[in-house]
Amino acid sequence: MRVVADERPEELRELVVLGTWAKRLRGLLGTDERARPVLLTRCRSIHTCGMRYALDVAFVGERGEVLSVLRGLAPRRHASCTRAVCVAERPAGEGEWFEEGQHLWIVSVSLGVTGT
Repeated sequence: MRVVADERPEELRELVVLGTWAKRLRGLLGTDERARPVLLTRCRSIHTCGMRYALDVAFVGERGEVLSVLRGLAPRRHASCTRAVCVAERPAGEGEWFEEGQHLWIVSVSLGVTGT
């Protein structure tokens, strides 16, 4: 799925959608720092147990609003946002990431693409 944030429409971000319970539970576990960003659907709580690297996390509300952002969430941690309906995750990095208050817009969805 490709999304843009309303503040930066020129920056297209590609996220792998993890929609099943098993895929959401696994998330980025077992990947390395080169993993593609993911979107965990129907999710408002995440953990980094078993992770080998830190994550950048964005909790997203039902209207696409970014409710909370955590940069560099270390392994063996837990985070949640009760109003979130999905969570975007990526390996922690220096580059641009979503910001609180932004709205995310789906630009395109590719069917048949498997997640991490």
